[in-house]
Amino acid sequence: MKSAYEIAMERADEVYGTGDREVNSLEIREELKDIMAPFFKEEMDAEGLWHKLENKGEAYLKEAQLMLIESIGLRNSSEQIKRRKEAVVAVESLKESANTTFFEKQFTQAQSLQQQYQTQKKQLDEQVKQHLEQAQGQGQNPLAAAQGGNNQGQNGMNAQMRQQLAQKVSEFQEGYNKRFTKLIKKMKTEIE
Repeated sequence: MKSAYEIAMERADEVYGTGDREVNSLEIREELKDIMAPFFKEEMDAEGLWHKLENKGEAYLKEAQLMLIESIGLRNSSEQIKRRKEAVVAVESLKESANTTFFEKQFTQAQSLQQQYQTQKKQLDEQVKQHLEQAQGQGQNPLAAAQGGNNQGQNGMNAQMRQQLAQKVSEFQEGYNKRFTKLIKKMKTEIE
């Protein structure tokens, strides 16, 4: 009778298409966690990671790159993205068919997209803040309070304005997330 672990590994082999001779990508990732942890904790740079991976096989190099790429997002700082770029390029240089130029270009685009996102997010946050301050100012207006029925209409408009602002923020986030996800997918496709 097979253990739950053996069954899980067989299913992973089916999903990831690895055979008996190849090492499963989940097992590789488990091994890479210990190797890459100092990099993610900023205790090691890209060159240090390169030295740790220089004697590893192609499958390990690919998984390491995928882990690095999967660890970036719009909320990362420009410096964090730059560190991932240096690491991915360093690992790429260990592969037989290195395509470092591709990754340098993609990470430059990721940094640019992240910077655009941060700039526009600040602007949007400022707009939302101004609208909320205006709405609060209108709600405290003594003339509006004296008109009773009109005050409810104003609150309805404020609720509508809040809904519009929330939708604008949501669309903004969704748009940038789609662009960033597309960029990540392009890099991952190049690795696989």
